[in-house]
Formats: sequence, structure tokens, C-alpha cells
Amino acid sequence: MNILIIEDEPLTVLGLKQKIGEINPIAVVSTAASVDTAFELAARTMYELVILDIDIKGKVGARVVERMKSRYPETAILVITDLEERIYGFPYMKAGADGFLSKLASSGQFDEAIRAMMVMGKYASAALQQQIIQENQVSRSARYSNPLMSISDRERQVLEHLIAGKSTGEIAAILNINKTTVGSHKMRILKKMQVNSLIKLIEKVTMLS
Repeated sequence: MNILIIEDEPLTVLGLKQKIGEINPIAVVSTAASVDTAFELAARTMYELVILDIDIKGKVGARVVERMKSRYPETAILVITDLEERIYGFPYMKAGADGFLSKLASSGQFDEAIRAMMVMGKYASAALQQQIIQENQVSRSARYSNPLMSISDRERQVLEHLIAGKSTGEIAAILNINKTTVGSHKMRILKKMQVNSLIKLIEKVTMLS
């Protein structure tokens, strides 16, 4: 198993290597003191697990996690940090991290987290799991309460042209689809928005946007 530690504190690196060695003695561990070096290494080696300290010099934002996950979707990412889990855990998990661990966690929690990441590729404390569930419930509630959230990308394109006053024929020409398809999209939009006329549709979209 190839593991990459992105960390600029030698003592933390040493502790993580020791912990990994106790769990999996044959794991191959590489280290990088910066994100740029990490991406250079990742371009040459496939890592099953990346342990990323977001407090390294220059700091590491959620966009770096997004970038890493988009390039290497099969790589599990464990974020470690001194920052408060309650505030930063969910945003980083949402950005693509597979695990989030406080550096202030107990030795037992470190064991649990690294073992879980190496075996299942996922880890979150009980508190963070509960927060993720609650955030997802809020997101679903918002989606159901605002019908605009249920509009597909293609329907949104049609909707924008309808609001702009374009005719069915004009929309068909702009989107390079036939008029029947435009009509079908329009009917689905009206149904999802729970209105029965273009005037009512414009009023509702304006109110909800």
C-alpha cells in the first residue's frame, strides 16, 4: 500500500509513520512538505491514501482537496488539522475529503482513523457523522421547498430563454433541438414549478431566485 503524508512538521511525520508502521508494516510511505511537491509525487506514483495536514505553510484550502480528488478519485484523503472539527469538518468532507481528524485526538482515535482509512477509505468521528447527516437533511429540505432546485440543467436553459421572451421555435434553434422537445421541457418546468402559465412561471421564478 502506497501512502503519501503531506506535512511540514518533522515530529508529526515521524509520529504518523510510526502509527502506519504499527498498523501495516509493509506500507510504503512517502512524504511531501508542500502541496506542489505532493502533486509532483502523485503524478509519478499511485497512492491509495493521502494524509493531508491543511495547516502546513501557506495553508491548504478546500479547493486543494477538490483538485486532488478530481485528479485522483480513487485515492482516499484523510485531512488532519488543529482547526475545530465542528467548523471545518463538514466543508472539507463536502469538498472531497474521505476523512477528517483533529490533531488533538487521542492516540486511540488516531489508530481508529488511520486503520479505517487504510481498510475502508473512510473515517469521521461520531460527532462529525451526526453533523453530516443533519447538514444533508437541511439540504434535502431546501431542495424540496424550492422547486427551482429540481430543475435540470437543460430545463434551466429552456427556462432562461422562456423568461427572456423567446418563442418555442427560437429556443429550439438556439439549443439545437426540435420544437417538440422544447415543448416537453416547458411542460415539465410548469409542472415542477406548480404553475399553469408563462406569466405565473416568471413571477414564481423571480420570487424564488
